[in-house]
Amino acid sequence: AVVSTQSTGEQSEERGERSTGAGVIDLKLSLKERRDGKAILFAKLLGARELIALDTNGKSDPFIQLQVVPHHLFPDCELKQSTVKKSTLEPIYNEMFEFIIPQDQICNGVLVLTVFDYDFISANDFEGEAMVRLTDLPRNSEQHVKWTMALHRPQQDSIYKILAGRVNDKVACKFVDIRRKAMEAEEFMPAESGEGASTTGSKVSLAQRSSES
Repeated sequence: AVVSTQSTGEQSEERGERSTGAGVIDLKLSLKERRDGKAILFAKLLGARELIALDTNGKSDPFIQLQVVPHHLFPDCELKQSTVKKSTLEPIYNEMFEFIIPQDQICNGVLVLTVFDYDFISANDFEGEAMVRLTDLPRNSEQHVKWTMALHRPQQDSIYKILAGRVNDKVACKFVDIRRKAMEAEEFMPAESGEGASTTGSKVSLAQRSSES
């Protein structure tokens, strides 16, 4: 759904998806092209709602990772990561992230947002993920589109099930295997306070591992 609204004299646009049962992410997105052949993707992470309770207290400690994929086309776009919000299913972040991307690859890019439940002792739990194509974002406008993105859990998605059933398709089998292992592995140790940070080094994101398949 697309809804136009008026706010403090400036027009904004809202786009939304229905919840799939895994929760939703609220954020504002826009693209601004530069003269050097690059573009800046602005992503303001507002918050999330209706998340799955993964802790014994009926809550979660959610944090969200943002990444532009496929990685081989956007090697300079580092994984970004929000702070951890303790004991909540309705986290509020209000954190801004920026990605520098080549303009000639905008048509091939996808922004992936992945939600995890932070666990100090054991592996972080996968909550869900959402994706948006860069071609769907407004360019060179002061207007930031507000997106409500429904989270999905790949092991439950119909597309994931279709790929898992392609036993003779080596590419599909490799993709499914990487997704399954990535969700089971402990890959990240996020900061619990401060501004949103990049995660670099030897740790590889769920989105990156899938895109490199």
